[in-house]
Amino acid sequence: MRFIQLLGTFLIFWTAAALPIAPASAQNGDAEQTDALGLPSSADELFTRATHALEQGTVSIRTLELLRSQLVSVRDRHAAIVNLGSVEADTLQAQLDALGPVPPSGQKEADDIAARRAELINAVADANAPVIQAKEIQFRAAALIHAIDRHIRTKTLDQLTQRFPSPVFLSTWSSAAAEIQQYQQRLQRDIQNQLARPSVSKSLGQTVPISIALVVFGLAFLFWLRFPIHRFLLRFSLQQEGGFRVILAAVLYNLSYLILPAIGLISFLAVIRILDIQPNAARTALIAAPASALAVVLAMWLGHTLFAPEQTRWRLLDLEERSAKRGLWFCLGLGIFLMLEITLEALQRDNAFGEAALSVISLPLIAAASIFLWSLAGVLRPNTPAADAGQPEAEDPDEEDEAGVEEASVNPRDSGFLFSMSVLMKASAVIAFILTLAGYVLMARAAIIPMIVTLAQLGLGFMFYHLALALVRTATKRDATEPVPILISLGLIIALVIVFAPLIAMTWGARPTDIADAWRLFMGGVQLGDIRLSLDTLLILIVVFGAGVLVTRWLKRLLRTSVLPQTRMDIGAQTAIVTGTGYVGLTLAALIAVSTAGLNLSSLAVVAGALSVGIGFGLQTIVSNFVSGIILLVERPIKEGDWIEVSGQSGYVRKISVRSTRIETFDRHDVIIPNSDLIAGTVRNMTLSNKTGRLMLPIRVAYGSDLEKVKEILTNAARAHYTIARYPYPFVLFIGMGDSALNLELRCYLKDVNNILTTQSDLYFTIYNELGKAGIEIPFPQQDVHFKDMDKLISALAKREEADGTPASS
Repeated sequence: MRFIQLLGTFLIFWTAAALPIAPASAQNGDAEQTDALGLPSSADELFTRATHALEQGTVSIRTLELLRSQLVSVRDRHAAIVNLGSVEADTLQAQLDALGPVPPSGQKEADDIAARRAELINAVADANAPVIQAKEIQFRAAALIHAIDRHIRTKTLDQLTQRFPSPVFLSTWSSAAAEIQQYQQRLQRDIQNQLARPSVSKSLGQTVPISIALVVFGLAFLFWLRFPIHRFLLRFSLQQEGGFRVILAAVLYNLSYLILPAIGLISFLAVIRILDIQPNAARTALIAAPASALAVVLAMWLGHTLFAPEQTRWRLLDLEERSAKRGLWFCLGLGIFLMLEITLEALQRDNAFGEAALSVISLPLIAAASIFLWSLAGVLRPNTPAADAGQPEAEDPDEEDEAGVEEASVNPRDSGFLFSMSVLMKASAVIAFILTLAGYVLMARAAIIPMIVTLAQLGLGFMFYHLALALVRTATKRDATEPVPILISLGLIIALVIVFAPLIAMTWGARPTDIADAWRLFMGGVQLGDIRLSLDTLLILIVVFGAGVLVTRWLKRLLRTSVLPQTRMDIGAQTAIVTGTGYVGLTLAALIAVSTAGLNLSSLAVVAGALSVGIGFGLQTIVSNFVSGIILLVERPIKEGDWIEVSGQSGYVRKISVRSTRIETFDRHDVIIPNSDLIAGTVRNMTLSNKTGRLMLPIRVAYGSDLEKVKEILTNAARAHYTIARYPYPFVLFIGMGDSALNLELRCYLKDVNNILTTQSDLYFTIYNELGKAGIEIPFPQQDVHFKDMDKLISALAKREEADGTPASS
């Protein structure tokens, strides 16, 4: 019942908060009747009543809420007057400014100007008097509202901390049994009195058979008749092939779990109205019967929506079949708990039970709800991995690891949000049970009931989110596995947060007035110096900047794909122009967005100047790299696709950004080089001006070889290769005579220096084969070892052998 009341209150409040506040009523409605203190008599009377209520301290929370709403009306009415200001005062102030500044002391102003200045100063003060008076009333009302809020919170906390007799003691059970017996007797007397009424007793012959028929129909419909309708709607939804018909059929099948059980419960509720038996001991409980029945229906519907047992196609949570069935039963159990809690709260309003009885009755209810909540948390976030739940094991451990990583990235059960929710659910279950044992029944309810209602609200938002995504995919003809654009998903999440955040806040104890104040603050904005941030300002800022980003991206794509390829610019120049266009576009988008939103950033100039010193020292490396990146893009000593050597690394330039440059080495490794190293350091660029490069190939031949023949073989091998340029002509140099070979060197120029390694390899193959055919030897290093005084070494060895008693061997 609390959830239904919160929903209704929120909808009514949201409509009222959206209505504009007319300041005219503040100026004309009260006819500006003032008392001796200068305050309107109605406002002064309201302030007096609020002050007395706070000083007494015995006023109920409902009365304080009423006083608060009246004070809010007075505050907002006079705040509108303050915001509008006085047009007359502004006009007079402009005339006063036209007279110029007041002369400094010692200088006399003309008499007519001084008289006019004094007259205008008095007129401005008289014109601003109503605004100043309204500001005083506004501040006084705000102070009283703050005091009332603090008083309401104190009273609410006192109620929650009220301690009932603990159900752990046997004396509590005996007192509870006596109170329950007294209530049964009172209920029986009330029922007998109701049956004794002529209007009831005379119609029992007609109402009792109808009531029995309705009860039989309700039982039959709930446990038998509705299931064929579910199966028919399921077959109908599965027969649809595509388009909006599939979504419509799925929604109709889903709503059947909400509408059909409601029909069965309505038949039970109709019995209460037909019999017209309303005992005073259970009058509020009978009034709350529709809300309690609705709690069960909503729990069943949400359980089927989220878990969808035996229907993996419609299941929103990625769970195995066994877990889905358990989740549905736990949701139904929590719904039954809410139904019983609503009934118990209604009976408590009728003073049906005392504190001992409420403590004893609440123990099994909260214990069961704690078990259901703990178990549901285990379903949402199981301790065992998903592979244990009937998933086939991978034969290859590597494939299993890769599959696990991929599944973890998309599995909602592995998200941090579900883990946090499961922890909160378990904590709420444990805390509620412990508080019930200690006798803090109301606090235990406040710990577990809002958690259950919050889960229902999150489940409802989760369902709306997936329904909206399905509609978007169908409208854009996307596949079910294809992701929706991030902007659409983000917009849906923001919309759901705006709708459900106030509901969740009210579920956890926030009052509608708190939400109203937050909404007015959000709409009115927050003043930060000369800058006022409000909802419309933020929307304009986001929309204009987003439009600028989209235009910049479109322009970059147009330049990259259509305009620049038709020019004679190389790929590096095209990339520099596209990158520079992106930076300029983002800068212009930010400036235009700030200007359109009307933000005055002049007050931030001093702060920015002070921060620039710290930025200069603390971020000098980043700033240096940023400036170096701009120089690289403008001067272009290095461009994408160049082969460079820098800081001991050699490779191709793949991307130049404002902070660093990415180089891909020949080993296919990416090396990130700071831009400052490219500007301040020594860089070797093999392809800056052209791709021509020189290849020097050292060759060694044996002494006595025909050098002219060797020269001819080397020159012909170079001329025959397709990557070597005709001009300059390849030539051979005689470098010198080495220890064991004659050293020559073939020098030639390549058309594309990027082919240097393959060309070098091909030339070596060709030269080796041709030298072998010509009988020219390619020597390897040879060294002769000479021993001095060899005869002395032999005689020493002989003497040693004789001393050892063994004959010397030669």
